[in-house]
Amino acid sequence: MDFNYKNILHIIALLLLLFTVANILIIPFLSFFNIIPFHQALQSLGQIVERNTFLEIFNFVFTIAFVFFVLILIPVLWYVLVNNLGLKESLKKMRLKTKDIDIAFLWGVLSAIIIFVVITIIEFALIAMGVNIVEESNIDILDNLYSPVMLFFLVTIQPIAEEVFFRGFLLEKIEGFSGKNIAIFSTAILFGIAHMSYGLVYPVIFPIIIGFILAYIVIKTDNLYTAIISHIIFNSATYILYVLASSIV
Repeated sequence: MDFNYKNILHIIALLLLLFTVANILIIPFLSFFNIIPFHQALQSLGQIVERNTFLEIFNFVFTIAFVFFVLILIPVLWYVLVNNLGLKESLKKMRLKTKDIDIAFLWGVLSAIIIFVVITIIEFALIAMGVNIVEESNIDILDNLYSPVMLFFLVTIQPIAEEVFFRGFLLEKIEGFSGKNIAIFSTAILFGIAHMSYGLVYPVIFPIIIGFILAYIVIKTDNLYTAIISHIIFNSATYILYVLASSIV
């Protein structure tokens, strides 16, 4: 165990990591049960941002900066301050490898197709059971916060940070003391919890399924770029289909 509670730098790294956990796991969990009305706050913010272009741009820039800080910078700082690794070694630990990037790209495309097919089948099954998928989607909430262009950039940029934290940092740490299978399942569950802030059920279930597939692919290929590419492709395709469906309706 590299962590030493007597080392002030280790304490700082721990506090920063707890800050990340609080923001992406604890707050969404509490919001889902309306202990913290976070999703109502998002809706209220959407009404304000909708009438102010400057606030929309500020919100977009702040969101991207915040996500990259808590999901990328803080994990890297943990590797550097606690594990005494350099930047290159830290990226390698998280399986960010440029070697065989072409194969990683192919795996990313393949896994995106698999995810899309699985989610589509589940959605059709839910529709057949009378579930209104549109009302249970979190895209409407995000659509109120950002213009179509900004939202497209958000759903294609944010997956990079999410993959670095969940399938890079967390997967590597959990796998180190519990093995691959537990790491795959636990990171998938945690990825679902991170989407609880919208207060909806299916935006939690779907990420768990996606997280399971992506974690398995990362373990299989030993390359985080597969999950990053897959996540970006899936998010982009889903949003484009949402825009096309909205224009038709």
